[in-house]
Amino acid sequence: MTIDNNALQLLQQEMAIFIRRAEAARIAYMSEHDCDRSTYLLLQHLKKNGPVGMKAMSTSLQLDISTASRQIAALEAKGFVERTSNPKDARASLLQLSESGSSFLLRAKEIRHQFFTHLLEDWSQEECEQFGQLLQKFNHTVESFRQRNISLLKENEE
Repeated sequence: MTIDNNALQLLQQEMAIFIRRAEAARIAYMSEHDCDRSTYLLLQHLKKNGPVGMKAMSTSLQLDISTASRQIAALEAKGFVERTSNPKDARASLLQLSESGSSFLLRAKEIRHQFFTHLLEDWSQEECEQFGQLLQKFNHTVESFRQRNISLLKENEE
């Protein structure tokens, strides 16, 4: 399918503005809670998928292992993440959300819910659902594109 240049220009420009404004709004509205995007995503991942190994988590979240390790160490220091022994391999540990981390995540979700409720108060239910579905489709498209490129790179290396 060929996409009109005007549509592409609009998408490119609005995506850049969206990323900048979304981060600025998040910082302004949620700064008192001290839950940055990476913390939220890591805790959310552990709640949904935990306990998990460091490698599996870093792969799932598209982080290199050193970045994931550094971020998890910070969350461990805050008491949000705990390590447990891996029953399949005693040399390895699994990461899981602590009770404190679970409480922190719940509060972060409440604050995010309030934020989006205020932000989108002039939007209809239909507009919110449609925008969410389009963002979800976009995210799936980006991930599929990324996976195809990874596969092509691996094929070219062989």
